[in-house]
Amino acid sequence: MDNGGATNETGAAKSSDGRETEIGGDQAAGYHIPQELVAEILAKLPAKSLMRFRCVCRTWSSLIRDPFFVKLHQNQSLKKPCKTGILVSSKHQLSNTYFVFADHEGKQSFEEDTISIPKSSNVLGFANGLACIVNDKYDLSVYNLSTHESISIPLPPQKVSFQDHLSFGFDPLANEYKIVKFRVHEKEQFEIFTLGTKRWRRINRKHYNFYGDMKWYDFKDPICVNGVVYWMVKSMAESLKIHLHSFDVHGEKFQQVYVPGNVLCLFSDLIQVEGCLAVIQDSECRKTFKLKMLRDYRNNVWIQKIIDIQLSPKVVRYPTLAGTLGTGEILILDDNFSGFFRLFYSDMGSTRLRSAEITMPSFFGEKKWKRYYANHFSQTGEDGGSWLYSASIFSFHHVENILPLKEDDQFEDTVVAAVR
Repeated sequence: MDNGGATNETGAAKSSDGRETEIGGDQAAGYHIPQELVAEILAKLPAKSLMRFRCVCRTWSSLIRDPFFVKLHQNQSLKKPCKTGILVSSKHQLSNTYFVFADHEGKQSFEEDTISIPKSSNVLGFANGLACIVNDKYDLSVYNLSTHESISIPLPPQKVSFQDHLSFGFDPLANEYKIVKFRVHEKEQFEIFTLGTKRWRRINRKHYNFYGDMKWYDFKDPICVNGVVYWMVKSMAESLKIHLHSFDVHGEKFQQVYVPGNVLCLFSDLIQVEGCLAVIQDSECRKTFKLKMLRDYRNNVWIQKIIDIQLSPKVVRYPTLAGTLGTGEILILDDNFSGFFRLFYSDMGSTRLRSAEITMPSFFGEKKWKRYYANHFSQTGEDGGSWLYSASIFSFHHVENILPLKEDDQFEDTVVAAVR
């Protein structure tokens, strides 16, 4: 992927390949607006507006897709409090998977901003506003949740199967997005695909023999924090033996991460708190959460943090801690929903608490859904016994990203769709 560039003293944008391009040259000539000011103003606008502005003129269309401007807009987005993304996945055969968004104030995006992906698809992970998707045929694709663009990923030399571990991560040093695929107990099955390239490549196996001879399987969903993908694995021989593993997206190295105190258990979860990986150890009456936070990945420095949730059991019986926002607030998920899903925002430094509601896609109707395990919910029949549908709800940090996934000649349909 391109790393972007900077504006020179004349205000022209210098892309990563060294060429200079006039930013908003037509507009600056007609209205005497400094060229660099045009880029700075546009970079502060939301992605949806920029997709519309691609139709203004060729200059703006080229600018908005230029690597320099994409990086400039990304830097501006990272300064803003991130949005809360809600992934709603139903097991019903007629239902797609939906992405629903709310900003840091809890205000929900317009209905047309809700994104759906084909049924029988699962999300491998989120990274910097992109989502990696795999369907029931093990075809891979990447979605830009801000521009609604998507791209299919070429098939790897060794076809993906249920035996493979797949992760998706972002390398902030090289500004690259990568998919890693490996089959734990087979040789030479470690492959990586870098977004923007044409083919997969194999990586040296000698650094990655940390599974040993024991049989393990992935336990819980992976999470990418600061250029490192983390996931938990569980021993097939010893049910209570759980390890934390990681993949450095930049260095392309795996390792086992030692968590002091043997805190990993079946009820542990991985979340992002204050920009760091955090392991939820346990909770007391679901009101006080004990966390282990990884402050320094290179030196494996952990600290302990205790978070008190000021929620009455009458409001939420089993709150789920989902991480922190750019505002410093804790995000808490409700334990059931009907036509809407409740979010709670708690200030860690005080007892201040606020709430918001996110409307569910119309398919989910007005009947109440109840949690039966972790982030998994079910909707029962009139008798309250048999399940009608089941669904999974996951929250994630969403940062706007206008990274183009397609070539310019493939992009026109996306622009038209965004303008409507």
